Amino acid sequence: MRVYEWAKKQDIDLVERIQSGEFLSFLEMQSLQSSLRFRSRAPTDAPETLEIGKKTFIGECTYRTRCYHILAFLAYLGDVFAGSRKLTDPYRKNKRDFIARLSQLFNAHRALAIPNLRYGLTDEQVHKLRWCVDPDNPENPFQERIKVRNQLIIDLLLLTGIRDGELLCLRPDALIRRPHGYVLRVTQNTTLDLDTRKNPPNVKTYEREIPVTERLAGMIDNYIVTERKQRGKAAAKAPPYLFLNTKINPQPMTISALVNLCLRVRKMEPKTLKNLHPHILRHTFNDLLVLTTKLDPSGEEFKNIQRQLCGWSSTSTQGLEYMKRSREIIASRHLQEIEKQFTLKNPH
Repeated sequence: MRVYEWAKKQDIDLVERIQSGEFLSFLEMQSLQSSLRFRSRAPTDAPETLEIGKKTFIGECTYRTRCYHILAFLAYLGDVFAGSRKLTDPYRKNKRDFIARLSQLFNAHRALAIPNLRYGLTDEQVHKLRWCVDPDNPENPFQERIKVRNQLIIDLLLLTGIRDGELLCLRPDALIRRPHGYVLRVTQNTTLDLDTRKNPPNVKTYEREIPVTERLAGMIDNYIVTERKQRGKAAAKAPPYLFLNTKINPQPMTISALVNLCLRVRKMEPKTLKNLHPHILRHTFNDLLVLTTKLDPSGEEFKNIQRQLCGWSSTSTQGLEYMKRSREIIASRHLQEIEKQFTLKNPH
């Protein structure tokens, strides 16, 4: 048991301490509590990075479980040795006080919570992903009748920042031409009565129009008039959603089918794309937005554009959670510029 491992390192005879009624001092209890936060094979007791920290500390649920079992075990030992003493012996009260103090200490110091930081894809990962779903890729694992669909889905998620639920709500007439260019009209799922999905998707916030390039608009048109149309009358009679599943009598594509698309790609590139899922492409879009803009990402003009594109409220600060990789890249660039200024030059 872990408590015995700790006691051995501290040169403490745990059973003798409980039997004698000496129990543990406050400093010893603190040491025990601290030891419970570490994994069995922690690489260090002072991690310097978040990644090392994840390999060093346990999660809060595991920490609570450890505390519960250790308290139960120590209370059991105390009860065993209390059984041979008189009811008036102060040992019983001292044992209860010890367990209570240790429990308070355990509860006051929770396990270190390691945030699950989400990062967008790197440039290399983006190129790999787009090649995996390219219809011209001979190793593309998908059926011929959905290769164009899958390529379009990945590009829409990657280059517009659209949410997965919004993507699956798109109608065939979602593409609109405005004076300034093409846009995708993102609306609420207004045909729920026709939607055959068990858990129909919907737009998370408000309706909006997302600008798309001419190339992306051409991909949408091409998908509708070729691959989607070629599926015949069954596709024409399907509920009015842009993306359909792979069945002979097609129905609207589900979120599980979208996730499965990512899983198939992950199997193609298990090392490069091991964390691929639909939502990570929304993070990638925001990273690309930051890295390609000439605006100050911390300025209101950029924030308002980002909020509009991503469907956030006019006061939302959620954008910060979607720009981790790009902010780190920008910080690295700044540090390199600083270093250049102070690089010693040969005075001769």
